[in-house]
Amino acid sequence: MGKTDKILLTLFLMSLAAYLVIFLSAFWDLPLNIPPWHQGLLLYFHSIPMFFLQLLLCRLAKPHWRLFAPLMLLLVPGLVFVGSAGWAVLGWVLFLYWCAAPAAGYILAWIVWGVGKLGRGRDKHEKRDPSI
Repeated sequence: MGKTDKILLTLFLMSLAAYLVIFLSAFWDLPLNIPPWHQGLLLYFHSIPMFFLQLLLCRLAKPHWRLFAPLMLLLVPGLVFVGSAGWAVLGWVLFLYWCAAPAAGYILAWIVWGVGKLGRGRDKHEKRDPSI
């Protein structure tokens, strides 16, 4: 594991810890009285740890099918939830709403990784003018 991979792992763990604090602080006291800014953090902040996790997996996964492993982490509990909700439309809407932020983090990580990989590949094949 290289230096960049260690940095990505550290950023993932730190942002995951921050999200856990945000999540626990929202549901610690009853009755629930969560301000709108805190609701926004609950719904969208977990895209950040998922971005770092997916970027780390993109760098380390040699068989590329492993890049879809985090999506399975969303799919299994989501299908259990939707199954217990009676497969109603509301269940699917909640599932989609719950998965939107992590999926955005995964997609952004794939884009960043792909652009970085294309940039590195282009540099190897370009012939540079030595007079520059």
